[in-house]
Amino acid sequence: MKLTSIRKKVRGFRRRARKLPLWGNHFKNLDLDILIKYRKEYVKLWINPFCNLYQISNSEVGKKIPPYRFRNQILFQLIEIYLEWERKLKELDEPYYLKIWIGDPEFTNSQVVTAINSEISYYEHIFIKDTEPKPFPYINNHPSFISFTWERCVNGYFIWESDLESIGEISDIERKAYKISEESINGKIERSFYIRTGDMWTGSIRRSGNIT
Repeated sequence: MKLTSIRKKVRGFRRRARKLPLWGNHFKNLDLDILIKYRKEYVKLWINPFCNLYQISNSEVGKKIPPYRFRNQILFQLIEIYLEWERKLKELDEPYYLKIWIGDPEFTNSQVVTAINSEISYYEHIFIKDTEPKPFPYINNHPSFISFTWERCVNGYFIWESDLESIGEISDIERKAYKISEESINGKIERSFYIRTGDMWTGSIRRSGNIT
């Protein structure tokens, strides 16, 4: 399948921005029955054309990064979803995980995530925290934005050593790896390499009853 070049200009941002509240409203209603069944729920940025893959080079594909103003307009809607989900989660009268994830520069990885019961611990430890000081990259005009606390974490992906085909590939990945781990799989030690691609900011409003 032939992909469109990532350099092709996206037009009609005003029209797209007007549709964002419709997108946000669609996801505001958190289905507690589904949450209780699966113990987790999330909203990802399936917003055209930024959820599509584009051709970056002959051997690389990726997603477009929306311009800053449009990203901030999406963040406004993510905050709206967060607040509605929080209101609904209080009906459970039990601990829960609820956060907004903001990828930087990979903004299309951003989402609202909630979890209950056994999934809380998983999501509390899903990211590696980055203790190096850095300001959150957005200033948003949502009235509740100032109530959020943002924590900088590491965003990236894992590569298993068994998926690499040569010593040269392994050496190259070792140099790039942010973290190298070992795990016993079927009695054999398998190494994994975590490749950092940027930051993942996790944001929440600290209130009684939720896990932050």
